[in-house]
Amino acid sequence: MAAIKIVEPAGVPFISLAGGIDIVEPVKKWVFKTPHTDRMAAEKVFSDLKKRGLTKVALISENAGFGKSGHDQSLLVAPNYGIEIVADEVYSPKDPDVTAQLTKIKNTPGVQAIFNFGFGQGPAIVTKNHKQLAITQPLYQSHGVASKDYIRLSGDASDGVRLPAAGLVIADQLPATDPQKPVVTAFKKDYETAFKSEVSTFAGHAYDGLQIALSAIQRAGSTDKGKVRDEIEKTSGYVGTGGIVSMSATDHMGLNLSAFHMVEIVKGDWKMVD
Repeated sequence: MAAIKIVEPAGVPFISLAGGIDIVEPVKKWVFKTPHTDRMAAEKVFSDLKKRGLTKVALISENAGFGKSGHDQSLLVAPNYGIEIVADEVYSPKDPDVTAQLTKIKNTPGVQAIFNFGFGQGPAIVTKNHKQLAITQPLYQSHGVASKDYIRLSGDASDGVRLPAAGLVIADQLPATDPQKPVVTAFKKDYETAFKSEVSTFAGHAYDGLQIALSAIQRAGSTDKGKVRDEIEKTSGYVGTGGIVSMSATDHMGLNLSAFHMVEIVKGDWKMVD
């Protein structure tokens, strides 16, 4: 959000790689983004919970940045899915332990599932503490942990955790008919060959942003800021690692909920649920 205060007055096209919905809602003339929003993540999680008949949910979120925004969006959309938030706990991104918050959740009557919104080491700590406390209710995470680093930090405690993620992390599991299949398969291969590490959704966001910008410059036939901005806004049907992107004057992200898959961690790897 800090960058927006610079690029908007300067009139420079800016493609953000961050997840907060506030980046593009309300629409800002010069600002676009490639990652799915925190609101979309909450909607995908609540949709999956509803399918499983789990409607009483405990939230545990970081108290700043991505976690706070995700928390607020979760509260906003929960009623749309028949979800009741029966416990609401927060922690600091630097907290080394969250057993106190999880114990409160464990002792809250009626909790059927737990949803954590955070980034970095926080979600891994939540996951490990969830197992240490022998909490039986399923744990959900946001798309902010769609990286094998989260699984490595969490160890076997991550087994059974569900989260929304882009098709990139489950490239080999997508059906051959999925239009993203060739794109994510090729990017995954190229990335892992070049960097000798497993691809994450975050690398895909950067790739999509660069491709959208380059295509806009080519269509504009110029690097004029205004012309490039207009062409970014006209992006339509771009098949990227995060989904199929179609932007407009009222939508500077261009993704809908179909761009998310629900995945579950099974024996240290991603498994597509839907």
